[in-house]
Amino acid sequence: TTALLDSRAFSCYIDQRFTEKHRFKMIPLNHEIRILNADASPNKGGAITHHSLLVTNLGRMSMILGMKFLQEHNPRVDWEHREVTFSRC
Repeated sequence: TTALLDSRAFSCYIDQRFTEKHRFKMIPLNHEIRILNADASPNKGGAITHHSLLVTNLGRMSMILGMKFLQEHNPRVDWEHREVTFSRC
């Protein structure tokens, strides 16, 4: 699984195809959430419509783990070996 750790993203996002492949339970949102990419352009995948994490199309990434998740789980990052270890999940 490919995930992006993004300390500037408050929420967490998951790719819609990933949720379908792994049969995640998704809860429809009352209202769509329109999203912008890091460069402020509209996301080509469209709006967020369901909640498991926030579900959208992420391209090559399976998920983006934002600051809320990073603070809660406080992963250890080994930059030299490009490894992330979660001990509080």
